[in-house]
Parts: sequence; C-alpha cells; structure tokens
Amino acid sequence: YLGFGHGDLKRDTDEIAKLMTYLVCHHGAESFALVGHSTGCQNAVHFLASGDRDLVKMIKAVALQAPVSDRESISLTPGDHDASIQYARKLVADKNGDEMMPRDAFWAPITASRYISLFDLGGDDDFFSSDLTQS
Repeated sequence: YLGFGHGDLKRDTDEIAKLMTYLVCHHGAESFALVGHSTGCQNAVHFLASGDRDLVKMIKAVALQAPVSDRESISLTPGDHDASIQYARKLVADKNGDEMMPRDAFWAPITASRYISLFDLGGDDDFFSSDLTQS
C-alpha cells in the first residue's frame, strides 16, 4: 500500500471515524481497540487527540507497534534530504503542496505536503523523534 504518500493525518482520522461510525450503526459495535504500526502509530495518536470525542470515548485500548520517527529514519537512506526538504517547502509555500516530489526524493510516490509532514522538523507526523521535548 503506497497511499500514505498522498494522504495526511486529518484524512486518516476522518476515515477511521467513518469506519467506526459504520460499525456502530450497522454492526452494534460498542467499543474499539486501535492498533498502529510504524507510521500508523501517528494515526492512532492523532485520532485520540483530534477525533470525534464520542468515538474516542469508545476506544478501550491502543497499541503502538514500532512507532517510528520518519524524520530521523530518512537520514539512513541515500539522497540529498536537505535539498528535498527545501524543495518541498518551496512547493508548499507556493501553494503547490499536492505536487508530487521528484522520484529521487523518496522510494514511494509522495506529495510535497506529505514529505514535509513526515520528514521536516515539527512536521505534522513528527511525533516520535528522539529530540522532541514534552511541550
């Protein structure tokens, strides 16, 4: 699945809410457990913080399997990541965040906005980096 390269946390939170609402309305679900793997851990945390309050109250367990700092892990792969960050920032600043990044920026198709979210300091997905503080 390569859809993570053009999505965002808000879209994912909305989709989780739609699934939960469907399960409540059509299958009588009364409680849920969220399991996030790798980048999916950001989805679980974001849903807890930003999801529909009534649905969040129905979550009884959350498991984060292999939460990852995408920002820190990108440095383990080949490429000029600083240049890619600068290019993505420019696209976003020019209101072109939905433009796809060049093929050499990342192994999967990814938009400039998503690239910033995953790999820039303070990006929307930057939840698990070792240099983050509590605040």
